[in-house]
Amino acid sequence: MVRMGWIVVLACSLWLPAPVSARGAGGPASAVSVAEADWPGTITLAVDASDVSRRIQRVHERIPVRPGPLTLWYPQWIPGNHAPTGPINQLAGLVISGNGARIAWRRDAVDMYAFHLEVPANVTALDVEFQYLSPTSDAQGRVAMTPALLSLQWHRALLYPAGFDARRIRFAPSLTLPAGWQFGTALDVVSREGDTVRFAPVALVDLVDSPLYAGRWFKRYDLDPGARQPVHLDVVADAPEQLDATPAMLDAHRALVRQADRVFGTRPFAHYDFLLALSDQFSGIGLEHHQSSENGTYPGYLRGSAPFTGNDLLPHEYSHAWNGKYRRPAPSWTPHFNTPMHDDLLWLYEGQTNYWALVLAARSGLLDEKQAHALLAELVATQAQRRGRDWRSLQDTVS
Repeated sequence: MVRMGWIVVLACSLWLPAPVSARGAGGPASAVSVAEADWPGTITLAVDASDVSRRIQRVHERIPVRPGPLTLWYPQWIPGNHAPTGPINQLAGLVISGNGARIAWRRDAVDMYAFHLEVPANVTALDVEFQYLSPTSDAQGRVAMTPALLSLQWHRALLYPAGFDARRIRFAPSLTLPAGWQFGTALDVVSREGDTVRFAPVALVDLVDSPLYAGRWFKRYDLDPGARQPVHLDVVADAPEQLDATPAMLDAHRALVRQADRVFGTRPFAHYDFLLALSDQFSGIGLEHHQSSENGTYPGYLRGSAPFTGNDLLPHEYSHAWNGKYRRPAPSWTPHFNTPMHDDLLWLYEGQTNYWALVLAARSGLLDEKQAHALLAELVATQAQRRGRDWRSLQDTVS
């Protein structure tokens, strides 16, 4: 399997244009007109997610501004989703004011993610308030807020100034949790007062790339004790007994970190958090970020109970720290979250990552040899029987 992996990497290096850093400019999206300046001042963002019974998150932003026309964007093109999936239909109650007086806004006639307004001459900061209505069933979207669990993806709970590079807009975020809940995130914590947590100011691109998991029941595992670039497993669950990993499963997750070092080399992050939700109410998910990943799977996962078919989830998202986040195919890079992404090389971004996920799951012990062979066989058989391959190009499936 490892030998096959190096053949895949060699083939990619021979036939593909070199990917660029996710932090750097390049690709078609770099031609989009954006201001060559920082947004003046830091935007404060306060999210109150304590209302888990009604699953409403209340948002307050204070945005430094200058007089004149202004457009605010709700994030539309979400990294890792590879599509315009920003849940604009779940935003409600938008009120914008300055110096205590309401300011009229209008939605763009074509772009529903854009809100236009005129900043009065005497206003230096806008107060923006709205509610994010977290789904209560799968029919409404991803269930990410229950009486015991919370996933906060910051892109769902903010507006930002249009026409600026997301690396050049700074946010000072804070979050109010239900009483007594604990959390895991890649963000740096400044303080916690009661159930309100304040995080260090961060660029918008990094805020969106740093989700948070919280829960009534929470447990943290150190997967590489003493490491200079630590890796942790932050677990929330429906019940406290689901947090306890068997020795074999804990060893396998620690082996995953070691095996990834052997495959990929230097870790491209200062620290890393696997955010893991174990629940039959919380929607399943696997979503990569530069210094963390969002993972949602079945309640018995850490107990080593069936099914094993989800045991390549964490290896997949961890591989993305190298393939997709640290190095990203050039066409998928965009300067902000309201420019269309180009998925020309998605088969590399996701396809190669999926291969390494199986390799790492097998080498770490998350899959035994028989299980790994079964998953590979299923993958090959599925592709062999997929009739669309007779008439549809691979390019057509990723653009």
